[in-house]
This record gives sequence, structure tokens and C-alpha cells, in this order.
Amino acid sequence: MAEGHAVIRWARRLGPLVGEPLAHVQMPKRWGDRPQSLVGQRLLEPRTHGKHLLLPLSGGETLHCHGAQYGSWQVGARPMDLRKEEKHVRLWLQTAAHEAVFYHGPTVELLTPEELDAHERLNALGPDVMAPTPAHEPGGTFDRAEAARRIRARGEDPIKPVILDQRVVAGVGNIYASEGLFLAGVDPRRPAAGVTDEELDALWDAVHPMMWDGTTRYGRTKTTPPELRARGENRWVYQRKGKPCLVCGTPVELVRLPPYDRASYLCPRCQA
Repeated sequence: MAEGHAVIRWARRLGPLVGEPLAHVQMPKRWGDRPQSLVGQRLLEPRTHGKHLLLPLSGGETLHCHGAQYGSWQVGARPMDLRKEEKHVRLWLQTAAHEAVFYHGPTVELLTPEELDAHERLNALGPDVMAPTPAHEPGGTFDRAEAARRIRARGEDPIKPVILDQRVVAGVGNIYASEGLFLAGVDPRRPAAGVTDEELDALWDAVHPMMWDGTTRYGRTKTTPPELRARGENRWVYQRKGKPCLVCGTPVELVRLPPYDRASYLCPRCQA
């Protein structure tokens, strides 16, 4: 699934279309003739919240896209050869000079300002982990206090699936959750309410630079520093079951936690 860092990459890739009048808009059939009303409008600066991409338009409406597991974008100068069959196209934006195609994503909707304000799914999202923080940009907006409040409200639930819940913190995916908890020294099975402020700060301090680094690269997610990558070690614990911990040498363990039994990796010593 496209995590917060990948959605930011999508927003950046759409940059060439920003400010250009739309010449053609194609959306799923259920939208009828509404896409034609967008022709002539301009795409404004894309916004993201967690795994959601918001494309505001000069007429006041907003296109909302979510890629789920298989969504992807192709952006380029016109004319562009589609890299997938047209039957997989969910949204197609064209200007005189550029075009952007969204494939497979299950969510493509056109929202009025009132619909955007009242959107139940978007309003339920937790603080955006990819909002700039003071460590990266002064005056950042990731609300660590609100994230901590939502985490603690989950009581005895294990911390790993809690931080994957987009209603608690938006944007974190499975890889970064495992890697961040390792670097923070927190066992993924720990009750959410028992994780201290200091441990949560250590978690965010680990996750932010990894995810922001991920906004600049494509392909396999890498979370280790350059000296370890040079040795072929691209991740601290994720998908390293049975291999020695890169810090202490203890074999990495795999556990599965409710409610979805997603794989969680840990070092039983470093995350004791």
C-alpha cells in the first residue's frame, strides 16, 4: 500500500500540471458529466494527508484519490504512451502540454467544499506523520501531543497495530512501523497506553527521517544508513526473520498481532 512518503512523491510528480488549464478529465462512469465541468479549470498545488491525495481545483472542488495497495500514477508530457491498459485508468487529467493518469486506485471522487469539510473518512484521520516537524522545517505541523493522546486511548492494544491505524496516526505503513519501533527500542507487543512520551518521541525521531528520505527515492524501501546499505543490509529488522540483529547479533523474530495478523519484526534484546 502507498504510504505517506509515496503519496508525497505523487504530489510532487503532478507539479508540471499545476496552474495549467485542464483540457480533458476522465473519471469513473458513475460521475456522469461532472468531469466535463472541470475542463478549463486549473489544478492547484496538490495536498496530502497520510495516504490520501487531494487535488484542489480553481473552481473550488477537490479531487480525492487513495491508492490502497495497487494505485499508481504516470505523469509526463503529451502525448504519453500509457504503461498500462486503459481499462485500469481511474483518473486521467490532460492539459495542453502534460497529462497524468491514476491507475487502479479504488478511491477517486470529486468533492465540493461542503463535501470535503464533511467527509467522514478524511475527518477521522489522525495527525499526519509526514507533516513537517521542527526537526526538518521550523514551525512544523505534526501534532505529537494529539498522536500520543490517540495512542494512549487504545489502552492495552499492542502499539504496532495502533500506529498503523490511520485514525490514530495517518501515513505510517508496516515497514516504517517495524523499523521505527526497533530504533526506538519499543517491543511491538507493548500496550499502547504504556509507551512513554520519551519512547514516542524516539519513535517519531526515527520514522521522520526514514520516511522523508523515502520521498526522494523509488524502488525497495531502505531504512539503514549508507554504511550498512553498502554491505547489502537495507533494513534493520523488517523481513529479516532469523537473521542476526544489526546492532546486537540476536536473531530477529517475527510475530503477528491482532486485529489483522500483519507481520511484525523485532529484536528481542534491543526491544526488550
